[in-house]
Amino acid sequence: MSDKKLFELKPGDTFQVGECLCILLEHGKGELEGTTKVLIIKNTWTTQPVMMEQPFDAHESNYKLSELRKDIESWDNQGWIEDQVGAENLVEHTVSLTTVDGQNDYGELTCKVRPITFDEARKYNNLIASSDDDSRIEGYWTCTAVPRRTGEDRGDFVASVTYNGMIGESNSWDCYDVRLVCILKSDINVRID
Repeated sequence: MSDKKLFELKPGDTFQVGECLCILLEHGKGELEGTTKVLIIKNTWTTQPVMMEQPFDAHESNYKLSELRKDIESWDNQGWIEDQVGAENLVEHTVSLTTVDGQNDYGELTCKVRPITFDEARKYNNLIASSDDDSRIEGYWTCTAVPRRTGEDRGDFVASVTYNGMIGESNSWDCYDVRLVCILKSDINVRID
């Protein structure tokens, strides 16, 4: 392994920072200049996602109110990531929680660590899909609701992504892994193969 500055890498490159194995999604522009959006795909010492087989929530598709958000922002998860990358290198950012059908029912969320959104899963699909994984059921949560507007308005469906890149929907009480999006300062040292 060798060290490089994060800004030297390109979208789709994988790298390690601390015990986090990440995929670079894009370098920031405008007010996010000097930052890089990444998807944490594995905890390198377990070779598993940071959070495995988690329900989104028992009854809720709004990420702001979900048990998953509470778990992600806990010391065990966000705190662990801050220890790995350096808390000063983790950038707070705002994300839209627009539903799959374009409704703005849930507004925006300011956070440091979160699941990928439906729009990001589409945008970066060619970077995050694993062509050697043929599972159609194993995958991870997005933070995007899939509203039911057909009379069955229970509000408990959430978009999910399989490891081979298929995007679907799941009941919020189902269990999926969690890959985490964060924005890092681009001048940090990372390890690459």
